[in-house]
Amino acid sequence: MQFGITDHVDASGIAPGEQLEQRLRLVELYDRLGFDRYMLTEHHGTPLSLVPSPHLLLAAASQRTSRIRLGTLVTLLPLYNPLRLIEEVGVLDMLSGGRLELGMATLLEGFTE
Repeated sequence: MQFGITDHVDASGIAPGEQLEQRLRLVELYDRLGFDRYMLTEHHGTPLSLVPSPHLLLAAASQRTSRIRLGTLVTLLPLYNPLRLIEEVGVLDMLSGGRLELGMATLLEGFTE
């Protein structure tokens, strides 16, 4: 059995920089406690996320963890230039030592954010 965390860094009233640091400390803790995955959502124009590009936070988390797999739920493909995304994901996978799990969505059906 494996255990993972699905997260969205929602606006909580804490200063954004402080909240991001707290979240990174939580990912470090999940790594130490033996969780298998940390998956981050992508939301835009909503208080559900202070992290419109989950790849940025996952890159930081990759440098503060050693075993937990890191991924997206989901990367919204229509919002990215294909070449830029491939390059960005490749660097993120290298930074994480091959621990990246990329979730992708191709449709923005019902997208109202």
